[in-house]
Amino acid sequence: MRCTLPGARKIKPDDAQAAEAYLAALDRTHALYKKTGRKLIVANFANVLVAILAPTARRMMCDISPCGGGRCFFALAPDGGLYPCSEFIGIPKFCGGNLFRDDINEVLKTPAFASVTGRKVEAIAPCNRCAIRHFCGSPCPAEAHEMNGSMRRTGAFCEFYEEQVRYAFRLIADSIAGDYLRDGWDRGTMSTFNWRI
Repeated sequence: MRCTLPGARKIKPDDAQAAEAYLAALDRTHALYKKTGRKLIVANFANVLVAILAPTARRMMCDISPCGGGRCFFALAPDGGLYPCSEFIGIPKFCGGNLFRDDINEVLKTPAFASVTGRKVEAIAPCNRCAIRHFCGSPCPAEAHEMNGSMRRTGAFCEFYEEQVRYAFRLIADSIAGDYLRDGWDRGTMSTFNWRI
């Protein structure tokens, strides 16, 4: 659930309630895996795990800092409007240009795009003091802007991410993190440090 639009904010659950239900669902996916041998990968959570285990192996761009918006992808609106991410479609100040009229290389340099590509977790309070800032990346800039009035604010699910990270560290400690990741997730990565007890 993204809380960029007012309607979503009206139904957003409390972070603690959301985390409890989400972690229970993750527990259920693991129980099903143990029973059937088939994994049910929850991509958002898998990315949190990979953020801890091998940060450069992450595939999703929403929970890195800066996010992938305007750097790795951009969004195209039906009228040709170009936005850093689909979450910004409909917010006029984030329209960097138009596919039918503007050069994409120039659009990528506009203030609309630069405000997203320049957003870094280290410049956001309280994120800049948070121990998990590089695991969550203070997502989503559109949410932060629309919910909290600034790109320099946290997104919608701060405490929810904290609970996911705690859960992820427990899985890593129990040596079962791989059960929550696609097979071969670490192909092409290199270990720089192995710690064994």
